Amino acid sequence: MIEKLWIRNYALIDKMELNFSPGLNVITGETGTGKSIMLKGLGLILGKRADKEAIRNPDQKIIVEGTFDITPYGLENFFENHDLDWEARTLIRREITPSGKSRAFVNDTPVKLEILEQLGEKLVDIHSQHQQKLLQDKHFRFNFLDAMADTAELRKEFSELLRQYRKLQARYDELTQQKQALDEQARYREFQLRELSLVDWNKNWEEVEKELKKYDNQEEILEKWAEIQTHFTQEDLGVEDRFRRIKNLLSDIASKDPAWQALAERAENLLPELTELYYDMEEAAQIYFLMDRSKKIRLEEELNRLYELMRKHRVHTPEELKNLYEKWQAETRDASRLEEETQELKHSLDQLRERLEKLAAVLHERRSEAIDRIERETEKHLAELGMPHSRIRFRLRPRNDFDIFGKDDLDILLSADKGKTYGEIKKTASGGELSRLMLVMKYLLSQKKHLPAIVFDEIDAGISGEIARKTASMLKQMSRHMQVITVTHLPQTAVAGDKHFKVYKTERNGIVYSDVKEITGEERVREIAEMLEGKPPSESAVRHARHLLKQG
Repeated sequence: MIEKLWIRNYALIDKMELNFSPGLNVITGETGTGKSIMLKGLGLILGKRADKEAIRNPDQKIIVEGTFDITPYGLENFFENHDLDWEARTLIRREITPSGKSRAFVNDTPVKLEILEQLGEKLVDIHSQHQQKLLQDKHFRFNFLDAMADTAELRKEFSELLRQYRKLQARYDELTQQKQALDEQARYREFQLRELSLVDWNKNWEEVEKELKKYDNQEEILEKWAEIQTHFTQEDLGVEDRFRRIKNLLSDIASKDPAWQALAERAENLLPELTELYYDMEEAAQIYFLMDRSKKIRLEEELNRLYELMRKHRVHTPEELKNLYEKWQAETRDASRLEEETQELKHSLDQLRERLEKLAAVLHERRSEAIDRIERETEKHLAELGMPHSRIRFRLRPRNDFDIFGKDDLDILLSADKGKTYGEIKKTASGGELSRLMLVMKYLLSQKKHLPAIVFDEIDAGISGEIARKTASMLKQMSRHMQVITVTHLPQTAVAGDKHFKVYKTERNGIVYSDVKEITGEERVREIAEMLEGKPPSESAVRHARHLLKQG
C-alpha cells in the first residue's frame, strides 16, 4: 500500500505531497492541472524511465519519494536476494539530476533500475489505456483463470515440477552430448588402448636400456676377460705365479735381515686379496657368458615398440605415454559411467514427465470445469458496465508440450454485440470495451487474491449515468480488498472515495504550478457540484452533490 507520495521539481510540480488511505482514493481536477504528471512521478519510483526534459528548475534535481507498507506482500525473500534491508515501512527514492543522471534507493540502499522496476511491479499496478495489451499477455490470462478456478496452487506445483524436469533435461542433454563425443572416438580409442596395453608398464625402462648396453659390450668384455685370465694364471708368466715368487723371495730376505720382515708380511697379506680379486672378476665375467641373445632381441623389440608409440603420440618420456594411456582408460570408464548416468536420468525424466502429464490433465480438467462459471460472472459485470449483449469465451487449446502454465493455451474470445460472432478480443473489442473488460477482470481478481495497490487513470472515461454509478460501485468494492487510487472526471466515482484529492493550478510570480490538496466537508461538496454542473455550480447542483456524498 502507498502511504505517502512526495514529488519535487517535476514538470508543473514544484512540491507535491499526498497521504493516501488504505481504501479508495479519488483524484479530481480540471484537464491540464497535472493529474497525469503526478502519476508519471509515481511511475519514477516504480522503475519507469526518466526524461531530464521534465526537470522544472534546471538548477535542481527531480526527487520523488514514496513510503509503502509492504507487510502483506511477503517480499522478505526478494529483499534478501537483492541484499536490501526489509522494513515494514519501506522508503523508495528516485533522483534525476539536470544532466540526466538517475539514482534510485530502497531504504537508503542504492539499487539498479531493473531491481526497482521488479519491486515496483509487486507494489503498484498502474492501469492506463496501453495496459489493455495485458489482455493479450499469456501470464495475465492464466493468472486470471487460475485465480478464478482456484488452481493457482496446483499450477505453482506444476511449475516447480517443470523447473525440476527442465533442470534434469538440461543435464541429460549435456551428458548425451558428452557421451556422443566419446562414442565418436571410441573405436579409434579402443585400438589405441589395445596397442598401449601391450606395453609392460611395470618395467623400469632405464634399467632395460642399461641391460641392452651390456649386450652391446658382451663380446669385447669377454675378449678382455680372456686376456686377463691369461695374464693372471699363465704358468711362469702369470701375475699370480710371479707374485708368489716375489713373496717367497721377500721371506728369504727377511730371514736374513729383520728390517724386511714388514714387507714380507705385506706381501703375504696381499696374496689372498689377489686371489679373491681373480675370483670376483671371474664371477663378474660369468654374467656375460650366461647372457641370452634371445632376451636381447626381446628387450630391443619392447623398447623399439615403446619408442615408436612415443613418437606416434608425440610424447617425450615413457611417463608421459603412461599418463596418456591412463587418461584414455579413464575416458573409457567415463563413457561407461556416462551411459549409466544418462540411463538413470532418462528414468527420472520419464517419471517426472508422467507426473507432469497427470498434473497438466488435472489442471486442464479443473480449469474446464470452472470456465462456465467464470464466463457467467464476467458477462454479468460487463452487463452492469453497459455491455449487456457481450458474451465472452475462455477457450483452452491443448499444447504439444509443457510450458509453465501446464499443457494448455488460452484464448479469450468476445462477442461484443448481439448476433456478432466471437473473435479474439484484440480484433473485436473497442478501446472502451477493452477497458471495461479489464476493470471487470481485475475486480474479480481482487476478490480472489491479494493484489498490489492499483492506480486507474480515468478508467471511467466516456461513460455516464447508471454505468458510471456501477463503475464507481465496482471500484469501491475493490477497495475493500486492496488500495485503489483513481483519477476521475465523474462525480459518481468521486463521491465513492474514502479520501478525495484535488489537483489544481496556481500562479506565483508569473509562474504556473500544479498543486494538490485533500478536500473534505464543504470544499468537497463544491468540487462535486462543479463536476456535476461546471463553474459556478447552482444551488441545486450543490444539493445534489450533498445527496451523492451521503449515498457514497
